[in-house]
Amino acid sequence: MFFTTVIILCGLYLCAFAHDNKTEDQSLSVDETINKLLDHATYDLQDAGIAMLLKELKDARSHERNNRRVNSSRYITSIYTRWGRRACPAGASLVYEGFAAGGEYRDTGAAANYLCLPQSPDWDNKSNNPGGVGLIYGAEYESHKSIFQHLAEHDVPCAVCQVPRSSVVMVPGKNTCFKNFVKEYSGYLMAGQPTQNAASEYVCVDGEPEPASKSLTTDLNGKLFYFVRAKCGALKCPPYKEGDDLTCVVCSYSP
Repeated sequence: MFFTTVIILCGLYLCAFAHDNKTEDQSLSVDETINKLLDHATYDLQDAGIAMLLKELKDARSHERNNRRVNSSRYITSIYTRWGRRACPAGASLVYEGFAAGGEYRDTGAAANYLCLPQSPDWDNKSNNPGGVGLIYGAEYESHKSIFQHLAEHDVPCAVCQVPRSSVVMVPGKNTCFKNFVKEYSGYLMAGQPTQNAASEYVCVDGEPEPASKSLTTDLNGKLFYFVRAKCGALKCPPYKEGDDLTCVVCSYSP
């Protein structure tokens, strides 16, 4: 009986550790077998040493699974853009520093989104005078008479950041994160003006913004950043109210 059980245990041990590429379901089936043997150890196994071996095998399996989770988590990352800053916050890695850019605010056919253009573009020079082109411009803070007055007409920087967490979300109207989320940065919601021809989008600009590299205060326009305020109606007031700049926060998931 003892010899037969040892052969079974050795077989389970080899199955458990020789097949790291098994699916989670297959891995669980081995664990379930070990658990069943442990549950019936006092009835089916006469030698207490066999039950101890089963317990050690179960603990080893648990340790292996934990190590596998740790190793896999090293490859889980998320990317986000930090608008208004040239570097990433603590805990995030800089992918690249860039210039905020987009379509010209007066162009009805301009693209709506803001882009973070890298400082060192690559060119392949393969295009040969196409019939029509889209245009992209630099971006400026339109922040006269505001808390960002000192940055009015300055060019807007951006930083693309990487964090070792599974997902990132921008929450408008908040400057703190919800439970199980870590704050990457907070600031103010900004977009284009509704009276302008070009569409835009809402982005979260850092609450301590700075000018872009080599920025000038020359009013060249292009893609523009304005503060955003609530308009009561379908948007309920309270809790929202007119006359105040909307905050925002960028959060990463960290349970």
